[in-house]
Amino acid sequence: MLFQSRAQAGAKLAQELLALDLRDPFVLAIPRGGLPVGGSVSRTLGCPLDVIPLVKIPIPWSPDANYGTAAPDGSMALNTPLINRLELSRPEIELAAGPAVHEAQRRELLYRKAALFPSLNGKSVVIVDDGLGSGYSMLAAVDFVKKKDPRMIVAAAPVASEAAFRMLATLPQVNLLFVLVRDPEAVFSLDSYYRDFTPVTDDDVVRFLTE
Repeated sequence: MLFQSRAQAGAKLAQELLALDLRDPFVLAIPRGGLPVGGSVSRTLGCPLDVIPLVKIPIPWSPDANYGTAAPDGSMALNTPLINRLELSRPEIELAAGPAVHEAQRRELLYRKAALFPSLNGKSVVIVDDGLGSGYSMLAAVDFVKKKDPRMIVAAAPVASEAAFRMLATLPQVNLLFVLVRDPEAVFSLDSYYRDFTPVTDDDVVRFLTE
C-alpha cells in the first residue's frame, strides 16, 4: 500500500479507528512526522489533539542510527539488545542520552509554550506516528502516557515493521495495537510507503497546533 501523504494515511487509519467507538478519545501525535497523521485521526474522531515530543538517542559513532528514544520528562525507552550488541558503556549511553532529553524538553517548550500537558485521566488515548520502524519511539510514548492514568492506550500507525509490531504487541500497557500495513522486510524504509514524504519542521508543528 502506498499512501499519498501523511494526512491521507491518517484519514485511512482514522476510518478503521472510528469503528472502535472509543469512549472519550484523545489523540496524541508523535512529532514531527506523526502530527499530520494524528491531525487527520483527531478530526475524524472529533476529539482533542496534542503532542508528545520525543527525540531518538543516537549511537555516538553513527548518529543516523539510534538505540532508543527520550521523552521530555527524562524517561527513556532503550533498545537493550542493541546496546548489548554494540557493547555501549554507561558513559557512552549518558553522553548521547542527555542531549536527547534536553532536545525533547526544548521541543516541549516550543510546541506547548506555557501550557500544561493535558489531563489524560480516564481518556481513551490514541498515540499516533507516521510509521513504526524499531518501535522504541512508540514504546517511549506509551510509557509516558501510562503515568497519566488513561482509561486505555491505543498505539496506531499507518505502517510498521514486523519487528516493531511484534515487540509492541507484547506490551501489557498497550490495550490495542493498530496498523494498516505490516512490513516483513529485514530493512524497513518508511519513506517508501509515502508518495509525499516531505520533512515536517518545528515551525510546521507550531503552526499546526495553533491553527
